[in-house]
Amino acid sequence: MKAKIILFTILLAGLVAANPAFAQGQGKSPAMDKRIDIFQKQLQQQGFKVTHWEDAFGPINLACWVCNGLTDTAFGNNAAAPYQVISETYEGVRMGREMQLEPYDAVIFIGKTPPSVAYFSYTGFVYDRYNGEGKDRKQIFSSIGDTINLSRINTLEKKHPFNKEVIIVMTADRSTNESVMNAAKQAGFPQSIMNTMVVPSSVVKLGKDEKADTLLFVERMYLPADQDDLNNYMDTSGQWASVFYVTYPEKPAKLDPYPTPEMLVRGTGRTEVDLLPALDSLESAIITANPGYQADKLQSGIWLLEWLDGFQRGTNLIGECRDTAYLKTGDFKLSTSPEDFLVVFGVNHEATGKSTYSNFTLYHSAMELGLAGKNSREISGSADRYDLGKYQAMSKYLYAFKVARNCGGLPTTECLEVKQIPVSNCLFGDCCPRGSLDDDLFLGFRAYVEPETGVGPYWFEILWDRAIHFKNPEFSGSN
Repeated sequence: MKAKIILFTILLAGLVAANPAFAQGQGKSPAMDKRIDIFQKQLQQQGFKVTHWEDAFGPINLACWVCNGLTDTAFGNNAAAPYQVISETYEGVRMGREMQLEPYDAVIFIGKTPPSVAYFSYTGFVYDRYNGEGKDRKQIFSSIGDTINLSRINTLEKKHPFNKEVIIVMTADRSTNESVMNAAKQAGFPQSIMNTMVVPSSVVKLGKDEKADTLLFVERMYLPADQDDLNNYMDTSGQWASVFYVTYPEKPAKLDPYPTPEMLVRGTGRTEVDLLPALDSLESAIITANPGYQADKLQSGIWLLEWLDGFQRGTNLIGECRDTAYLKTGDFKLSTSPEDFLVVFGVNHEATGKSTYSNFTLYHSAMELGLAGKNSREISGSADRYDLGKYQAMSKYLYAFKVARNCGGLPTTECLEVKQIPVSNCLFGDCCPRGSLDDDLFLGFRAYVEPETGVGPYWFEILWDRAIHFKNPEFSGSN
């Protein structure tokens, strides 16, 4: 154990030394400030009007938003996953900045990647668009293609892309992007940290009028190696992140729009179907282990499709990204009785190699607010306690976990107890006036990034998660 601690200390020191401009826990260094100053001047020399958006990147508090009516929805957030956005402040609360871009504009993010996590990405979205009548707008919250995630981001060290300098240019125009990249190189930024987030003008309605789309820029992260490191990363984002909006004072004579980038292809042809008999056996074993209860089966189905569904049909995709497959159950209610509970079960997609991680989350239905959940590493081995007969050897690829509002004293390794709607650090107070756990709930499931493809698994190569809602038929009270 002592040798492991010494080795970890040496590795951590090496990482900090390799990234002096953004040492862990620090903001920008004087050297970084100087480069950013030169960068702005270079942009201006190339004819851009440059606007520095102050304190324009940081964490958002979705539970605070929706519980206090700042938004109608929490957008189906992943309960344990923090989010950061290019932002502005509304009534003292950090909100996503709804941006509009001319075909030749760019938004530039200069910052650093998270500390070691299982997953992170940066994604551009169309948030809403003109509805065709008056000034009404329709929310579609659709991504604009593949993410820039940890498997394909340009950083100084591709094999360890954590806590590294990064530049992301969000633009629809090749010439604008090249000019920005050249200015960055002139300022001393290495080419290896530069990334382009293409805004495809074939689907995004560019411009600054009421008929133009609004865009968002979102960073998401999950499963840190050290929670304190991730907390510090987010708490100090106002110190290390810089965001610039650049445009030309007059429209350029010629535009060079990007075509829509090729999408990564989901799927490998390798499925989890051979686990279906074991999964059915697990379902039977779970029912057998809970005699005397009414057992209502909850089968999940596809929750959200991909980005083009939003653009073609106007479907609200509530901030989906192509790095995952989204599934959900129908609605149900849970009382506070220990005689009213769920057993959530299925295939552990990380164990089968079909995802980098997978998880389930309990949601408040009306607010689409993630309340609590468990990930594939926390539930590993949880199906071993059930008798699967001839399929017992397959239990290592399965999971089964109890969820309740009252776990009746069961340990947290066996039961996820959800006692309240999780609101914290909220300007308006840590409560939820707009909802309660007595309302309709549902379960959502994610399987993130198949390692072989670098994108979410194909829906029909994985077995879909399930749940059983157990209720004591003799229990007539509700809470």
